[in-house]
Amino acid sequence: MHTSQPLPTEYERIVAQLSRTLRSERANRRLSRYELAQRAQLSERYLAQLESGVANPSLTVLTRLAEALNLSLLQLLDIAALVTPTQAEYLIERLQSRVATRRLGIALVGLRGAGKTTLGRLLADRLDWKFFRLTELITERTQIPLDELFSLGGDAAFRRLELETLQQLIDTSDDQFVIEIGGGLVTNRPAYELLRRHWITIWLSTSPEEHMERVIAQGDVRPMHGNARAMDELRAILNERTPFYEAAELHLSTSNQQLEASLNALEQLVRQHLAADGRYQHPPTSFGRADGTEETHLS
Repeated sequence: MHTSQPLPTEYERIVAQLSRTLRSERANRRLSRYELAQRAQLSERYLAQLESGVANPSLTVLTRLAEALNLSLLQLLDIAALVTPTQAEYLIERLQSRVATRRLGIALVGLRGAGKTTLGRLLADRLDWKFFRLTELITERTQIPLDELFSLGGDAAFRRLELETLQQLIDTSDDQFVIEIGGGLVTNRPAYELLRRHWITIWLSTSPEEHMERVIAQGDVRPMHGNARAMDELRAILNERTPFYEAAELHLSTSNQQLEASLNALEQLVRQHLAADGRYQHPPTSFGRADGTEETHLS
């Protein structure tokens, strides 16, 4: 998610150069935008934003793009004409330092019904990490039920609590945990930027129909009760939030997937992403349940 504040001229020049390099290198290899996005594990829409110079890529995204194009980071950034070699090396060091100081945590974002709770708990078990739900941390901190929090302070007060609780988690928690994030936090710009800066963010997505089916399967019929346009409203919310969700570092679709398949795909995605991090000690890979059975419901 890019900022509305004016950016430094040097930064604008580097981002503009990156967008030109991406377009040029993709054209030289005769790759479609879809093909490059698939190779780099990015959404096609986010790649379009990068090529237009309006996205703010992380080092992980830059590294994936460089590998997909068989380039070094310096070649991808192609900033030799903009800065001195010493300045270029310093820029790369700063990018690497930013990632090195980031916490070893995974934040799952997406609309309710994508599987954040179920997959988050199971992923944490497989990684031998802790699992948190941000809404539960907020209610524990305030000692006020969620419905009452909204009634007392409204959306603005709750968004402030989201930011404060995330900051508290950063200040007091150990590394290695999975946290489920409420679907609307991505519209809370300071909180989402804090989340993306400190943890690996993964967008779990599915179709609007499956979002609704899974919520109702949990026993919550409120989305449909007395509202014939509930599905239209859900689609509108999803369309509104999708650009924010796409700013997450990784993406996994759980649409038309059994639980075991989604969990295996998520674990593989996370392990691949963490493979280059020397701070992370991998527990044994455990694709599939020990008893051979398969669960079918996501929440």
